[in-house]
Amino acid sequence: MLTDLLKPAISSPARRRVTVGPVVFGGPAVPVIAGPCAVEPEYVSHALAMRDAGASMLRGSIFKPRTRPDAFQGLGEEGLALVETARALTGKPVLVEPLSVEHVELLSGRVDAFMIGARSMQNTPLLRAAGRSGLPVVLKRGMAATYDEWLAAADYILAEDNPQVILCERGIRTFETATRNTLDVSAVPVLRERTPLPVIVDPSHAAGRADWVPALALAAVAAGADGLLVESHPQPAESWSDAAQAITPETLEAIIAGAAVLAPMLRGHQATELAEHRQIIDALDLALGAVLQSRAHAVDAVQRDKRRTGLAVRDREREQEVISHVASRVPRLAPEAVARVMTAVIDGCVEAAGRSAAAEAEPERVAG
Repeated sequence: MLTDLLKPAISSPARRRVTVGPVVFGGPAVPVIAGPCAVEPEYVSHALAMRDAGASMLRGSIFKPRTRPDAFQGLGEEGLALVETARALTGKPVLVEPLSVEHVELLSGRVDAFMIGARSMQNTPLLRAAGRSGLPVVLKRGMAATYDEWLAAADYILAEDNPQVILCERGIRTFETATRNTLDVSAVPVLRERTPLPVIVDPSHAAGRADWVPALALAAVAAGADGLLVESHPQPAESWSDAAQAITPETLEAIIAGAAVLAPMLRGHQATELAEHRQIIDALDLALGAVLQSRAHAVDAVQRDKRRTGLAVRDREREQEVISHVASRVPRLAPEAVARVMTAVIDGCVEAAGRSAAAEAEPERVAG
């Protein structure tokens, strides 16, 4: 069966649950952290757009480590007031990157989690300070860091009695120049075996181009990522930082919807309490709804073909073959139950195609 084929590829020891406000990393869901690369003067409206698109958390970078000194370095403390306002209005937790021990002290108590960026992965005083803060820490992989070096950096945070560490794969530097970095999707299954820490993925810094971000994001989810960190801006072309890789809120919404469908289908269903079991069932129901919607579109295309060639709308023999085939792949359910469900699905899809055909024909009758 399909689930039997997929399960070994994504199985892993139990994940550590890292909680940022109401958001859980390492549980059944795949939270998405989103926002512009850097906080801008209009950040509050940007944050509201991220919330409306379905983001679980906000990205709120007020300090930016840039390659060149003349590039925008962030709004600094001025931006912190915007982050606090956005946090209050949206009700979403905020992830902010400190660049120094002093920044950790400034931000503690005013943000929900720290992000240690790729350039800071081996800044041990900063790692220790972030650990001592007691806040959850998202630790990005360095541009050329091995898994062992990355995990060693995480150990500095853990050594401060702070177990709330989330690893973030963001692409590594290789010989390839088409993408900004090379997304190492293999980091997800490898680290899921080597550590209980949640592993999330930043497809934006790997792609470097907005149109490649959705595919990389969903590839990460399929590989078993525990979350995503995505750069999004209401007007990407006007973004003050990394405009080329910023996606629109509409694209963000599509990624979140895709992750909600993929995750429950591809990962093991580990739950620790009734609420999580129900969360898994709800996610599977949404995935089922998405599959039914896709099936209805496919049936509509078939019906158009049949009308064009004069074939009968229903092929009962073919329908019975479909029902029998599905029943053979779902041994947990009785054949009679599968037959009832699949008959209802087939009838519903054919009816939907009929309504679509009638709606298309109506303007022609009126015009005639």
